[in-house]
Amino acid sequence: LVSTQQVRPAIFEDNKVGTSNMGVIAHTALKTTYGTYLQQLIEAVQTEWDRLLIESKNYPGSGTFVSVRFILNSEGKIARIVEVDNHSTDQGSRWCVSAITNRAPYKPWTDDMKATLGEEQELVFTFYYH
Repeated sequence: LVSTQQVRPAIFEDNKVGTSNMGVIAHTALKTTYGTYLQQLIEAVQTEWDRLLIESKNYPGSGTFVSVRFILNSEGKIARIVEVDNHSTDQGSRWCVSAITNRAPYKPWTDDMKATLGEEQELVFTFYYH
């Protein structure tokens, strides 16, 4: 009997896009405090993005995407949006930025995370419209 372990539980469990890139390295990262933190952050952003899209009832074109580069600080706050690479509509771009900023602040980092990561980390989230 071979058992498989789900890398991302909950809302990512049935996601057909974006989860196949989770390999051994990413799986190992999820065993750390930072990995758990990132998983919770991603799930919060995904939930907010889904909420914004459902409430809008107006979706950007299929096949478009938006990448948002931002700085998250050790207090769990979005220090700044660095860049928005928009390959969608203006509204589609705003929803992506809002999905990240609306749920902030996130949980503060642990002392171990601060010792490893410093006071800020740059993250890039890419949102795909289907």
